[in-house]
Amino acid sequence: MKILVVVDSHHQGNTMKVAEAMAEAVPMTVVRAEETPQLNFGDYDLIGLGGGIYYGKHGAAISETANTIHDRPVFVFSTSGTGAEKYNEPLVSALKKNGIDVLGSFACKGLDKFFIFKLAGGINKGHPDERDLENGKRFILDIIEKYNKKEEK
Repeated sequence: MKILVVVDSHHQGNTMKVAEAMAEAVPMTVVRAEETPQLNFGDYDLIGLGGGIYYGKHGAAISETANTIHDRPVFVFSTSGTGAEKYNEPLVSALKKNGIDVLGSFACKGLDKFFIFKLAGGINKGHPDERDLENGKRFILDIIEKYNKKEEK
């Protein structure tokens, strides 16, 4: 199985850390969102979309990438100041509206230095931590299991 993970991770590199942890658990190609125009999604069996959460949703680069996926199952992940999975929902909903099979969603806390938090050095210092990264690894293993079950049918 060939897995592509597209990551939009700018400010603190939080989401890239999660993607790299997933890549330790399962072989996959991890690229930054700006590299996707050179890729053929058809070369991959499964696509992951991950990014930081800004103003309650994924950044524009991940949303734009999501609009170019047409016939591959997808999983979504994010990091944010709250670590709330609910912020993945706008992207998951948009993918589903376009007929994309979304196999799962994962979120964890990340160092957040936005606006007022910057004055105190940020919130969630040390996140994503080892526990967050282990949860990311378990998540990708669950996604692979879901994918394989669907393929067996």
